[in-house]
Amino acid sequence: MPVIRVEVPAGTAADTQKTIRTAVKAAVLRTLAPKETKYDYVAVREVIGEIGDGVPLVEVDLRPGREPERKKALVDAIAEILNETMGVNASDIYVLFREHPAENHYCGGTPLAPWVPADT
Repeated sequence: MPVIRVEVPAGTAADTQKTIRTAVKAAVLRTLAPKETKYDYVAVREVIGEIGDGVPLVEVDLRPGREPERKKALVDAIAEILNETMGVNASDIYVLFREHPAENHYCGGTPLAPWVPADT
């Protein structure tokens, strides 16, 4: 489970937003949470802002436990996606990870279990 929100400038084409969303979902499986799919939520939303001035902002809410290398791999993948789809430089992207205990994540009225690596 992560919940990821990617903010792009207002007026970004809908097909570009869909491409970003699909690519970020795939990047999550490659980097951050290789065994999860049901609880991987990605949304792309338009905001008032300019590239390099608060946009793109990427917020990642997740349960604790991911190693820094997994997070860095996701950041690098998102930077590549935004560069390919919108021409954004990595230096203009701000990624914020927020970790919340598993008991603060609910789906269907049930708290999620603590996160464990895919290989355990």
